[in-house]
Amino acid sequence: MNHDFDVMVLAAHPDDAEICCAGTILSLLARGKRVAVVDMSEGEKGSRGSAETRRIECGVATKMLGVQERINLGLPDTALRDDKTCLEPVVMAIRKLRPHLLLAHHPQDIHPDHVATGLLARRAYFHSGLVNYSPGLGAAFRPNALVAFPSNDHIEPSFCVDISAWVSAKQSVIECYSSQVGDDGASHFAKKSSPLVRVQIRDQYFGARTGVSAAEPFVIDGPLPLRDLDCLLP
Repeated sequence: MNHDFDVMVLAAHPDDAEICCAGTILSLLARGKRVAVVDMSEGEKGSRGSAETRRIECGVATKMLGVQERINLGLPDTALRDDKTCLEPVVMAIRKLRPHLLLAHHPQDIHPDHVATGLLARRAYFHSGLVNYSPGLGAAFRPNALVAFPSNDHIEPSFCVDISAWVSAKQSVIECYSSQVGDDGASHFAKKSSPLVRVQIRDQYFGARTGVSAAEPFVIDGPLPLRDLDCLLP
């Protein structure tokens, strides 16, 4: 089986990939790209829902999203740490899937699991390419680039992806996680509002800043290499 993927999305919990970058994922899939989502945990410690509920919701969302592969590493929710225990499963996933691009949480976020996942992604991105680092985890492989997606906190992006054509589909995918995004009280949310509401506002905001209806923000360290300026021309 060919495990070479175009993109691997590393997320702390089921629904994070959808909330943060489902529009981009849908756009990639529509262009024939191979996308895998790797969830660190099942989100079993959340204020609403259970591990079983979230597992079912994730299955429905994954089918609707249409990614070619989704893996849950089964690490403990609320206890993700930038340590060897959590690092090695991520390295193994990268070496198995061999993605050209690795997308993961930005390490600045109010949620500690998002922070840990962002930090782990940076270490795993580097360590996965070291031949002599845990060779039992698979053959050494390093993605071409690590791209971070903001979650709860505002981060000035390096670039934004136009998802205008995918706004409705993205909302439908996120709504699969009804236990997490329902509007029956928002006091337990970190920002006191439903993720569905916040993501709609955020995508419209970055869309307005970039001259489109909706856009998802991303951050990359250093200059972004372009083959030419065609992407900036009409």
